[in-house]
Amino acid sequence: MTDFPVPGGCVCRSVRYTVSGAADFVVHCHCSLCRRTYAGLVATGASIEKKHLKIDKGENNLSTYPTPPNGRRQFCRTCGCSLFYYLDDTPEIMYYYPATLDGGVHPGHPDEEEYHAHVGSKANWENFDDDLPNFTEGKI
Repeated sequence: MTDFPVPGGCVCRSVRYTVSGAADFVVHCHCSLCRRTYAGLVATGASIEKKHLKIDKGENNLSTYPTPPNGRRQFCRTCGCSLFYYLDDTPEIMYYYPATLDGGVHPGHPDEEEYHAHVGSKANWENFDDDLPNFTEGKI
């Protein structure tokens, strides 16, 4: 399992953060908004209580923009790397993108708490073959 704390950050290292605990769950989102935001077929987010993530450097270098229906995304304004996502109806929870953890470290979530969301709107040429649960509309 992962030994916490674990550092992470953006591509240019202008924004650095530390995660002090395991993610509650990990979701691989296939919705069209995530595909466009991350320029990929899927966006992987790790849910964590805000108290377990500390921005160590570059908080003033984060840009925030609203996303439908009730969220906000943050990215590094220097390199454009997406880092965090917040839902307005769960202010104590946030999401970070575990691909931004240093060294490809596992986010520490239990195996049974990982799934695909919004599979009903995935790109028609996307194929994935794993045993993870998947939800047509999403679970987040």
